[in-house]
Amino acid sequence: MNLKIILDNLNFQNIISSSDNELKKIREIRNEDNIRKNMRSKKIILIEEHLRWFNKIKLSKTNFFYVIRYKKNIVGGLGLNHYDKNTLFGEWSYYISGKTKFIGLGASIEYKAIEYFFNSYKLNRLFCYVLSHNSSVSKIHNKFGFEEISFDEYIKHNNLEDKDPGGIYLSLKKSNWSYMNKKIYKKYFL
Repeated sequence: MNLKIILDNLNFQNIISSSDNELKKIREIRNEDNIRKNMRSKKIILIEEHLRWFNKIKLSKTNFFYVIRYKKNIVGGLGLNHYDKNTLFGEWSYYISGKTKFIGLGASIEYKAIEYFFNSYKLNRLFCYVLSHNSSVSKIHNKFGFEEISFDEYIKHNNLEDKDPGGIYLSLKKSNWSYMNKKIYKKYFL
């Protein structure tokens, strides 16, 4: 499939403007086995917990969440956490429903999300954390210019509730993205 077509049909909607049915769909996706096994918390998310999470996001000035849509269908979620207006640093993550996943979707989301965060939030640096057993996602991040950093370097800039020195910690500087962006777009999206 042409990745440019996928990219053009992707949309990120702030979860704050979501309907009850859209919130329900995000909770269903968050509770899929293939999503939970790659999250910090692996337990089933109850409706009450999901609503508390949503209400915290609505009030937060440092954590943001977006519904990922492909051709108007909800396919996943995208988060920016620990956004710091002073350093212009943030930590991001995303997930895609196993029911709607197809070749090229993940790479297209990754490209569009990185571009969105650097442009909309004027970030200088973007961080992410990957569980050790999920090395395929770490490899995708590397293709987009992320570099592995030490656990100590990561926690210096990010507030981790569950400190896991066994994870894979990555960082992408805006200067590296400026170079990678053009290279990736030309290779995959033209």
